[in-house]
Amino acid sequence: MKHFLKTGLLVLLVNVSGLCRGQIESSAFKSIYYAIGQKDFFKARSLYDEYRQQLSAAHRQFTEAVLCNAFNQPQVSNQKIGSLLKIKPGLPDSLQLRLYRIREDNHIKLHQYKEAKRTLQALFAQYGTILKEAEKSDLENNLKIWKALENVPAQRVRMRNGSRIKMEKDKAGLNNLNVTTENDTLSCIFDTGANLSTIIRSAAQRLKLDVIPAGIEVGALTGNTVKADLGVCKELRIGGNIIENVIFLVLPDEALAFPQIGYQINGILGFPVIEALREVQLTQDGYFIVPEKETDMHAMSNMAIDGLSPLIQIDGRHFTFDTGADHTILYRPFFLEHQQQIIRTWQPVKIGLGGAGGKKEYEGYKITHTFRVLEKDVRLDSVSLLKESIGKETVYGNIGQDLIRRFKKMTLNFDRMFIKFD
Repeated sequence: MKHFLKTGLLVLLVNVSGLCRGQIESSAFKSIYYAIGQKDFFKARSLYDEYRQQLSAAHRQFTEAVLCNAFNQPQVSNQKIGSLLKIKPGLPDSLQLRLYRIREDNHIKLHQYKEAKRTLQALFAQYGTILKEAEKSDLENNLKIWKALENVPAQRVRMRNGSRIKMEKDKAGLNNLNVTTENDTLSCIFDTGANLSTIIRSAAQRLKLDVIPAGIEVGALTGNTVKADLGVCKELRIGGNIIENVIFLVLPDEALAFPQIGYQINGILGFPVIEALREVQLTQDGYFIVPEKETDMHAMSNMAIDGLSPLIQIDGRHFTFDTGADHTILYRPFFLEHQQQIIRTWQPVKIGLGGAGGKKEYEGYKITHTFRVLEKDVRLDSVSLLKESIGKETVYGNIGQDLIRRFKKMTLNFDRMFIKFD
């Protein structure tokens, strides 16, 4: 009887121990997954480093696939996803669905449009019934793009040498960079916040781009949508560098017109073109530089990518990073974190936001805030802070030119994923 009791107690202790380990693993992964859901890949990376040994092999590989995607290692991310999707039984459907979304994004970053299309088709076949309506609509719009581009060769760069180009400010105070094709020159806004490069229809015709009818819906800040087609530029020259097979969204001229100030945007250089150059530098006196040799920086990466949108970590918080925005804007997560102080200090105002598709006003505040950027305090006055969400913002805000201009030089490096201010 004593032997039986000892054995039973041992089994009970083993079961309890296994249960505790399972609870610890579950808690650790939930913390990491929550940070991923908030698009705070910097925090997810820190939590992963802390809890790695507590995670199951599948959860470790899932997290690594996400982080490789976020820190611009799409090929490595896809290798991990391929291995994970072969495991039977696999991860829960919600995690499998996310893996397919990440795989699509990796193919986009690699300019493998046909593979992006196939990934989405597989996603719809296996998980279409569990998609929310908004997500389904978004993915159907993506599928239109990749179907239209499936026979377009991948973008590639022929690097000749370093370049130093003087940019010009337009009527809105934004930096414009002249790029050339075989047919003409186009003045484009340099905009890390643009997921794809964009051009108005009249300019696409002038440059003789190959325009592909697509009827894509492009979202605007106002919540409206604009119909767009796709254009392919066979060769785009930026200084001594030639980028082949550049994809542009082609919008109606009026979608990027601001008649109230007599302002027309002709083109926007978006993330895929900027990332292709591997490192670019912008100076306070208006020069765009592609260095011959990449900058050394040994600190932890402070830049990540959510889809095709760069993120920067400042003060331990994550923000989108948009060189095409003249002013920084703060979002509801920032408001919630500082709510009492903001309500006590500042008066509510209407915040007007405009872009492709029109203009809309939101409840908010104009505040003064000091950012701590690479050991330097940067105080910005009259920063727009939105009290309510305008979409599904999980970032604290969008960093614009008003902060960037406070430094003599900014470096964006997409190999080691850092943003450096000098």
